[in-house]
Amino acid sequence: MKLDDNRFLKEFYNAVLPRPLEPDDPCYVSLYDEALTDADPVQRLALAVEWATESVRLFSGYRGTGKSTELRRLKRRLEESGHLVFLCDMEDYLNLSTPVDVTDFLMAVAGSFDDAIRAQREGALGTSESYWEGLERFLTALRIEGVSVSAGVFKASLKSDPTFKQRLQERMAGHVGALVKDLREFCASRVATLRAHANAPDMKVVLLVDSMEHIRGTFINAVDVQNSVEELFAGHAEKLRIPDMHVVYTVPPYLKVRSPNISQLYDGGRLEILPSFKLQDQDGTPIELAYRTFEQVVHRRGDWQRLLGQDRSLLHRLIRSSGGHLRELLGLLAAVALGVRTTLPVPERAVTAAINRRKAEFLPIANDDARWLADIGKTHRAELHSLQGLPSLARFFDTHLVLCYRNGEEWYDVHPLIAEHVQEQVAALEPPSDYA
Repeated sequence: MKLDDNRFLKEFYNAVLPRPLEPDDPCYVSLYDEALTDADPVQRLALAVEWATESVRLFSGYRGTGKSTELRRLKRRLEESGHLVFLCDMEDYLNLSTPVDVTDFLMAVAGSFDDAIRAQREGALGTSESYWEGLERFLTALRIEGVSVSAGVFKASLKSDPTFKQRLQERMAGHVGALVKDLREFCASRVATLRAHANAPDMKVVLLVDSMEHIRGTFINAVDVQNSVEELFAGHAEKLRIPDMHVVYTVPPYLKVRSPNISQLYDGGRLEILPSFKLQDQDGTPIELAYRTFEQVVHRRGDWQRLLGQDRSLLHRLIRSSGGHLRELLGLLAAVALGVRTTLPVPERAVTAAINRRKAEFLPIANDDARWLADIGKTHRAELHSLQGLPSLARFFDTHLVLCYRNGEEWYDVHPLIAEHVQEQVAALEPPSDYA
């Protein structure tokens, strides 16, 4: 392989690796053209901030659909309107594979808010104590025993020590009201300080709480984790409101199944969910604008024609194989780049090999799963016989076996790489037994 080809492939491979993008990143492409989608969730969320004194909203997205990137677009839009925005990642504060409680969640929210202020507005807080230091005094005053409350270890223990987290939840069970009061007073003092430092008494302060949509548990505790998420966002909705602030909480998509109409507990009465981007209508009719948009996404990452050739057929084959899922498309392109053995552009068999390798990662599929997937592919609905099947449905979404689209209303389809396999597998089976 030529040295310059190897250099190009290295740069292209790194460019297509998934990562959150800032709106001014050269790789960023707006996917919310009015002709392509029926709504722009970022616009809705931004207007909720701009039109209200305070608000609390829910935002979700299926894994790999660009939710973290769109949160950054929301942050930029609000900042350009003069608002002060802080983006916090809950994965830095909580173990998202274990049940969450309103107490440790609120502590993580307040602590991440304070940490973000110190990182983003250096000097605004002066020598004031951190949230974690104040929390140490708060817990001591409540005489919470059996929990190490040293500010230096509390944050790390909250994330990495399940025993500590469980003990904290048990000890705090009777003090939720006091914790909410303390958090609101803390946030109010921070908002006042930020406004005074900026000499902007009417400045809006916005907190974007990212990564909570990742919470799902493991095969063993998935039901317990989902129960805890429902209890947090449905049972404690009012406690998640922070007066004189705007807050956007990310939540897992399965929450709307666990708690139908949950958005009515929050401002705006709508749960904003990022779907995959439909490349075709339910009847199979291709959407040319979607293909052109995805071409632009790839073009911003690198010279795809040098990799695949001038003919768009190979690129369109990869786009079609992705099912309109951004992370899937980028992964397929990375696989093609890694598989180059001789010269560029690659032959068609190299694209076929990359697609087959990705398809193999989905297989084998359990028979009961195949029956369920076949029904989804036929009806374009993700129906549950009972809530016991929700962890399996969430698994379908997390692993991209099933993709969600929106065309006025939400509809679903089986990933195109396995759709034919699923039909063949089901056709060879005996009459079905009920799935969950």
